[in-house]
Amino acid sequence: MRTRERAERLLAAVTAALPGGPHADAAREAAAQVVRVAQTPISVALLAEGDDDHVVSHHLWQPLLGEGAPALTPQRSTLGHVTAVLLRAVAQERAAVRAVSVSFLDRAAIARCRSRLLDRLGGGPAPDADWPQALAQARRLWPAADARCRAGLTELVALHRAEVFAEHLLGVEAAPARLDAVHQATMPFHVGGAAGGVPPFPDPTAPGPYAPGTELTQSVLHRVFPVVRRVTVEVEVPHARWPLADEPLELVDLPVLAPRLRTGRADLLIEEELGAASAAVLLPGPRRDAERVAQAYPHLTVLTGPGSAALRAGPPAPADDLRAAVLGAGRDAGRAARATRAHAAHLDLRRVLRATVAALDEELPAAPPPPPAAQERLRDLVGRIGAELTALIDDVGRGVAGPDARLDGGMTPQDAVTQRVVARVHSWPQWAVLFAAVAEQHVQPGDGFDREEPPVRPDVFEAAFRATLRELPSVVGEVVDATVAAWRQRRSPRLGPLKAALLDDVEPARERPDRDDADPALTTLRRAVQLDWLTRAGPADGPPPADADAARQAFPLAPDRPLPWHDPHGSGRHQVTVMRVRRELVEAVRRLAVEGLAVEQVRRVDAIRHALRELRAALPRTDAQIRELAGVDPGVEPDPPQVLARRVEALLDEDDRSSRAEEHDRTSRTDEEGR
Repeated sequence: MRTRERAERLLAAVTAALPGGPHADAAREAAAQVVRVAQTPISVALLAEGDDDHVVSHHLWQPLLGEGAPALTPQRSTLGHVTAVLLRAVAQERAAVRAVSVSFLDRAAIARCRSRLLDRLGGGPAPDADWPQALAQARRLWPAADARCRAGLTELVALHRAEVFAEHLLGVEAAPARLDAVHQATMPFHVGGAAGGVPPFPDPTAPGPYAPGTELTQSVLHRVFPVVRRVTVEVEVPHARWPLADEPLELVDLPVLAPRLRTGRADLLIEEELGAASAAVLLPGPRRDAERVAQAYPHLTVLTGPGSAALRAGPPAPADDLRAAVLGAGRDAGRAARATRAHAAHLDLRRVLRATVAALDEELPAAPPPPPAAQERLRDLVGRIGAELTALIDDVGRGVAGPDARLDGGMTPQDAVTQRVVARVHSWPQWAVLFAAVAEQHVQPGDGFDREEPPVRPDVFEAAFRATLRELPSVVGEVVDATVAAWRQRRSPRLGPLKAALLDDVEPARERPDRDDADPALTTLRRAVQLDWLTRAGPADGPPPADADAARQAFPLAPDRPLPWHDPHGSGRHQVTVMRVRRELVEAVRRLAVEGLAVEQVRRVDAIRHALRELRAALPRTDAQIRELAGVDPGVEPDPPQVLARRVEALLDEDDRSSRAEEHDRTSRTDEEGR
């Protein structure tokens, strides 16, 4: 975290100090790499072996993630994609899938897979052959090939066909999909399955690639499946079971290790994932293939998981032990590896900046006048605004959908939704009729004149229940609006000095008659120093109301049974029964409302983050924009390269001081803990 913050500060300062051009671009990319590495989720690989075509880890998710966890990987093995399960801890009782996305191999990775497959065929085409050579040789090999060789040739041809269909998907990351479509598109792979079949060579008249933006349906995924690299499933898990705080954890389920399922493509994916992972859970089988594979990666922290038999038997103890190991040694190894990579990336950033200083010093000196103070003040202001937008992006999750989410007055969003739901259910007119019919603590039949007959069939309550469910989207929307507004009010004071500086340093320059008030850079800055628009920053359509099937399943009363007080001589006439039925109906509506609240909070946070990121990206960066906003003549000469070099050196010196201060703090804390 500290490395990322230092990189962000250094990037903002370098962007302000350097004009646009290759030096600034190189520094910006190096700093962005530090941030990307520091934000990478901790990853623990699952490496399983087996003798059949059933994926061992398929039995792991339910006991590992807890009640409600769906089957995140298919029961039968596939041609070898990786399933990355990204866990985020939330305050709820059941695990739930929130998003599924698919990432694809690029052309370089496909070429490596092709070479691996060709090499495994033995005596076939050269590993460095291109597709025309590989397919021509495959046609020659097919007639005399045995079952295993034909399986390899079939996979080779399938890889080529998938590359043709997925031309516009190659290298794409995180394309949205449905989990059921992914599972239904996966095909079991049998070594002997093609022994007596028709040669699988593609028809040259077959249709071309899918159009860009094609939805990843089951049929589409079926055709492009061999070029699928990763399926990422984002899962929200109970914080009580997975105390992850705000740090996501990634469990990477690798292709199964089994002799009949080993393919060059699957092995390549396993090698690449294990090379990037910091810890691996071995789900061992009788051959101990998992141990032998893990030995090739000495940097891995190896955690032994339950065997296949223990998983299928279903006791929770092995999964509990595995979860404790992942949260202990696995997470520690991931944090250490991530810190090491982030530190290395930060050193690369510093090397880029040092090279920038050297290159600037070697440029021909110039002697332009120093930049006006207004331009420098504006450059600093833009950097401060960018840093504040970054802080807003980091905080919106906690402030709107996390532990700090509060409405004005301190009420949590869940409590606010519950309060509104209780009020709506209690306002149903049926309760007034029922309680008016209570005499001597029992519901009495109506006489038809003075008061209404109390309802005895649940369909009356079901109609009110459905009507209330139709109101839930607006209730949830109002609560989330109020939560965003409260968060905005808490953050607004931090923007006060920035807004004042904008008024003092920029707005006077706009009063000149030759200036255009509609300047997009000024509009961006004005928008960045006030947050009124954030309350409205969200999806155009709110959460959909519950459909008829969902309402029917959620309705807690049996539709074909009369209500307990229908019998004038029965024990169900007591007023306590009425209160119990009302509590059941309140809880049924409240549960749906809280589920809708969680979905809407995530949607709103994503929308606000996207809007803030776009705003941050639109901030003025170039010297021309800064000069224009500051009211400086655009013809002013830029700073000499030597001046820019000294600025970058000063930033590096400041980074050194920050590093020494952090090291001193760590040493002091260690000494205090030792005492």
